[in-house]
Amino acid sequence: MKEKSLIKNFLYKSCLNLFNIVVPLIIGSYAYKVLGEKSMGKIVFADAIYAYFLIFASFGIYNYGLREISRIRDNKEKLKSLFSSLFLMGLFSNILVLIVYISFILFRFKGTSNMTLYIIYMFSIFSNIFYVEWANEALEKYDFITIKTIAVKVIYVVLLLGFIKNPEDYLIYAGLLSGSIFLNNIISFIFISKDIGFTLKGLTFKKHIKYLIMALIMSNANVLYTQLDRLFIGSYLGETYTAFYAPAQNIVYMIYAFIMSIVYVTIPRLSNILASEDEEKYLKLLNKATMSLSVFLFPAAVGIFVLSREIILLYTKESYLASVPVLKMFSIYMISLAFDAVIANQIIYVKRKERILLKMILSWGLVNLAMKLILAYSGFLSPFTAILSTTIVNYMLVITEYAYVRIGLKVDFDLIDIKKMKYLFISLIFIPISYGVKMITSSTIYIILITMTLCVAIYFSILLIIKDEILLQVLDKMLIKLRKKSK
Repeated sequence: MKEKSLIKNFLYKSCLNLFNIVVPLIIGSYAYKVLGEKSMGKIVFADAIYAYFLIFASFGIYNYGLREISRIRDNKEKLKSLFSSLFLMGLFSNILVLIVYISFILFRFKGTSNMTLYIIYMFSIFSNIFYVEWANEALEKYDFITIKTIAVKVIYVVLLLGFIKNPEDYLIYAGLLSGSIFLNNIISFIFISKDIGFTLKGLTFKKHIKYLIMALIMSNANVLYTQLDRLFIGSYLGETYTAFYAPAQNIVYMIYAFIMSIVYVTIPRLSNILASEDEEKYLKLLNKATMSLSVFLFPAAVGIFVLSREIILLYTKESYLASVPVLKMFSIYMISLAFDAVIANQIIYVKRKERILLKMILSWGLVNLAMKLILAYSGFLSPFTAILSTTIVNYMLVITEYAYVRIGLKVDFDLIDIKKMKYLFISLIFIPISYGVKMITSSTIYIILITMTLCVAIYFSILLIIKDEILLQVLDKMLIKLRKKSK
């Protein structure tokens, strides 16, 4: 397979994730304002239940398929056999879970006003049969993924703006979302099926099962983390309270997805390098990716923290101000989430030590469950305390993972050092800047625009002054491309 440019992959992935930030910000804001807390609370709670079934339907194939196909992508016969095996296993798991889901909603929601909503989500589980993005990413087809996803999202946005007009339209909202998932998945399925193809020769199932189970639990840690928060909030406090948790989570996860482009585009390459047993090249790429991540992670987290009130007001409306402290805590949580992604996905998982990783995730996840039970029965459970306890647990998970990487695997990798932490120290300048801007104007739009402009300008000016290695590399590559174009 021809080696693709990581920079090109990153640009496509960044473009896609930027689009995935802008569209949900616009649509999410529109939906929260038009549908209101009650209808959005129904959507969020239904989505939390659906997500649990989706976890088992997906069967960990995304993470496992991404890693294993990356390793053998240069062998067409092995590639076809592995893809066919994983797809058929996914087909079986999705159909099985779909049957269980139908039985569950008939038992739990039959005769209720929300029954139709859960039937719509049933179609989303069916659509997951055709989710094969793991194969496209393993083959580094980020150009196709970007163009296809943007096209589908544009159709979704046009239809949503045209049909969602009042709180009673929440079923149409869920239907459009489900339809966009199906369209996105089926296009990818047709594309990759033609590229790789199917075969009934050399199919293997048994040897993948235990690794898929481990990947299933590992890749769905949010079952015992943020997903658990939403379930507890909806069950103990009511569906409306989930609407105060969800906006903060959505905002942070959209920005997090954009930042994590740097990490995810390197996973196929890191797996491929490790398969060739080039440890030195692996460590070099790993450290470079983590440095690049730090450049954007820390300023993004601090920026969300200082502008949390304005972001919530822009994204929703004043009735959602209870989400402000939740968003502040989510910005702190985002840093641990990124650190966990680096250690878990780029080191422990690509080195095939998922058994150990699984034990760590489950152990701290059970601690989080215990904390939620204590909060619920003591009367202290709220959207804020839910994410606070999850944040504490997630940082403990990161510390445990990092200790294992350094001591157990003996990987010469520094997650936190002065080179990376300088980005956090520089980002702290955003705090006095934001306070200064808020003293000048009370306009939400002006506060966001002025603060962001000043913070970005000052942040990158300082990096330029101190001759930051990552920034200089980016500028050098940009200059080289400009020179080539001028010639």
